Amino acid sequence: MAAASVSSIWSVVLHRLMAVIPTVLFGTILIFGLVQIIPGGAAEEAAGPEASAEAIAVLREEMGLNRPLHVQYLSWLGNAIRGDLGRSLTDRRNIAKAITERLPLTIELTVIALILSLLIGIPLGVLSAINRHNRIDAAVTSVSGLGLALPEFWLAMLAVNLFALKLGWFPATGVPSVELGWHEHIQSLVLPSLTLASGAAAAITRFTRSGMLEALSSSYIRTAWALGLSPAQIFFRFALKNALIPLVTVIGIITSSLFGGAVLVESVFVIPGLGTMLVTAVLQKDYPTVQSVALVLTVVFVMISLVVDIGCAVLDPRTRR
Repeated sequence: MAAASVSSIWSVVLHRLMAVIPTVLFGTILIFGLVQIIPGGAAEEAAGPEASAEAIAVLREEMGLNRPLHVQYLSWLGNAIRGDLGRSLTDRRNIAKAITERLPLTIELTVIALILSLLIGIPLGVLSAINRHNRIDAAVTSVSGLGLALPEFWLAMLAVNLFALKLGWFPATGVPSVELGWHEHIQSLVLPSLTLASGAAAAITRFTRSGMLEALSSSYIRTAWALGLSPAQIFFRFALKNALIPLVTVIGIITSSLFGGAVLVESVFVIPGLGTMLVTAVLQKDYPTVQSVALVLTVVFVMISLVVDIGCAVLDPRTRR
């Protein structure tokens, strides 16, 4: 039975891996195509507003922008596969190196926000389900609804104004390197992490509550009550265990949304991560950087989805079919 289970899990892994390839390819086509339809162009931005038409034409030929679009796409994709993402139009910096330097900070911010949202959302969801239809349930539901409704960028600006500028508890902007001290590094991540985790914690609270209510209404829970098992065993050993299985899929979606939310949060707190890099590149019309960052984010989203699918296959044998 164990060998069959392992074999079925590997089958799911291979199936998901085969599905990843066309998904990423479609993402690269979409990214390349969207950048092409943006008004202006890489050659025009690189040449400057005072450049003549002849100078722009020469620069387009040097950059290979006068070639057919499919040739440009294949060339860009081939270079990206080899790790060559080109150079920024603004400072001529190696884009792959810049992404390598900034991506760990965005991942750190996202992971901390995810951990905080789980530590907040799951207990609140369980508490709300156990005390359903009373004041505690109403309070948790209201707070989670508020967390879903409030925009993260507004919460970020409110947090900076209150906790950084007025109270002075945390730094307002920036994240110092770990080499300068763990305390300063972690302290500077508190506000952005909590801001980013607010919506995710609210969503996890709602899904945990829904999963717990469904589990508590099932026949095996009624049997457990009839057998005289303690409430702690029923709530946490049986109900919560089954309620967390569908939550795994939701966590994957939430993690992807956290990466997207990090773009705005990093901009408000001036965190030198991938989000700030993307916003700056968009404002400066640095098309190679926009393409590269969007490509990296697409790959990250697809890999998160792959990990979630594998996790579901491990936890729930029904998903292996």
